[in-house]
Amino acid sequence: MFEKENRYITRAVLDVVPIEINLLLYDLIDELTIEKDYLQIFELVPHEEILEIIHKQEIPEFTCKFIVRNIGIEKSMKIYVIDSGDYSTMMLSSEY
Repeated sequence: MFEKENRYITRAVLDVVPIEINLLLYDLIDELTIEKDYLQIFELVPHEEILEIIHKQEIPEFTCKFIVRNIGIEKSMKIYVIDSGDYSTMMLSSEY
């Protein structure tokens, strides 16, 4: 699940999320040591110079919070990364 080949990011995500953050989100998925759910959820919450990233999945239940330097996120948003088996897609929750 979430193989490094065939990863896609929607235009909407590319328009509002810096590529460094996109890569970080995929790295966080890659580094999971527990069983991965097909749906990975990221909440991005900007606070002036820092960005709070809350990474969640439902089965098995998992939540982890990260704090990084904010490099361009202006408003809070939720991002889904969905694995279909053949490929994975990163999208805004509003695109789902």
